[in-house]
Amino acid sequence: MAKVLLFNVPTKHNIYLTTNASVGAPSYPNLTLSTLAGNLISEHNVKIIDLELSANFYTSLFDEIKDFKPDLIASSANTPAYLGVKDIMYRVKEKYPDIKTVVGGVHITALPEEASKETCFDIISIGEGDTVIPELLRSPGHKGVRGIAYRDILSGKMIFTSKRDLISDINALPYPAWNLFKLMKYKNSRLSSRKNPVGLIETSRGCAFECVFCNKLTFGSKYRTKHPKRTVDEMEYMLACGFEEIHIVDDSFTQDINRAKEICIEIIKRNLKFPWSLINGIRVDMVDFEFFRLAKKAGCWQAGFGIETGDQGVLEKIGKRTTLLQSENAVKLAKKAGIDTFGFFVLALPGETEESMSNTIEFAKRLPLDMAKFDICIPYPGTLYYKELKSGGRILSEDWSQYNCHQIDKPLFNHPNLAWPIIGSYYKRAFREFYFRPSYILKRFARSMKMGDLAHDIYYFLKSKW
Repeated sequence: MAKVLLFNVPTKHNIYLTTNASVGAPSYPNLTLSTLAGNLISEHNVKIIDLELSANFYTSLFDEIKDFKPDLIASSANTPAYLGVKDIMYRVKEKYPDIKTVVGGVHITALPEEASKETCFDIISIGEGDTVIPELLRSPGHKGVRGIAYRDILSGKMIFTSKRDLISDINALPYPAWNLFKLMKYKNSRLSSRKNPVGLIETSRGCAFECVFCNKLTFGSKYRTKHPKRTVDEMEYMLACGFEEIHIVDDSFTQDINRAKEICIEIIKRNLKFPWSLINGIRVDMVDFEFFRLAKKAGCWQAGFGIETGDQGVLEKIGKRTTLLQSENAVKLAKKAGIDTFGFFVLALPGETEESMSNTIEFAKRLPLDMAKFDICIPYPGTLYYKELKSGGRILSEDWSQYNCHQIDKPLFNHPNLAWPIIGSYYKRAFREFYFRPSYILKRFARSMKMGDLAHDIYYFLKSKW
């Protein structure tokens, strides 16, 4: 039995707390680490330390290492977190050179050669890595483990193994190990939750569409689902662990809308009473009123929509394969069912102009949305947008810590049509124009009185960085 320590690097301050999105900063126990731990706890001694919760995270980590004495330390890195994970791993290696270090995640999968050059990583996991660590612990030489690069003991060079296949049946995956977190330390704002703590669930993996700003390298384009009964079983397990609310984070929850409806029916059949949200957004062309009616009855209080832009030409340029009319229809259907609506919009997309960004702001204002979130389209490694800008010499910075869709101070890329200051000005304008409308303020006031959220909304308004 090996001792495995998983850590979550702190990124909230950089990504949210100094930006327009600070009041909506999320607070969730990490789904990726919990999923990795779920594949380990039956055979190994596993701990998770969430450094996001630590005032002095280096002290917290090294105190944990000293007490736990792990054989292996691992983490997962998206692009903004990568440099933080790397820094921590170098410090671990400097003080504890015999501890095996493993890193995976979307950034590693997108740029494995970059990560393989760092001597702080003994092993990098490329692709869908749910069972990589258990396989590593069963295979000391690592040669039989697919989808990794490992450091050869004699030469010190990184050796890449063959590509890892996608998991064919995600129903076979164990439940995430939520018992390894102190759940009551996590608290989301009333902007994104009704109750706390809130837990994340994935009920499917993959998305059949190819939007230019999405990275498909980890989960691929093949749509793989958990059965409705398995999904609701997992929800019941989460409630038993202590979660009061559940947020679905699938890339494409309603891609099979009949399955989505069956999940709602199963929740209703079991008489489960808990609030849940489609926080990650759903496609506007894959919904109908029956789904929203069933979702509302099953406890869904909020639906996010990946609307992206209010300009049809830009929609076609990014490969979204939706129309503005479909967006308008989807939001109206959700409102008709009594579900709060949350629109996701992106500025500085391929083909974007000042006119198209103005169109997006005006479109957002026309829709019956309870909330809207505006992001800058960041060309994350592994996306078609990154590849296009990189090949054209338009990437200005690869300081990955700055790859933040709310960051407007440091230019990251040279947009073909828009100067960086112009992008930043429209980003600020979008928030101001959407939330400062008298019609919106009156509507929000009425909602706040009805929901008992008035004090919260006043607080969030005063805390916002307009």
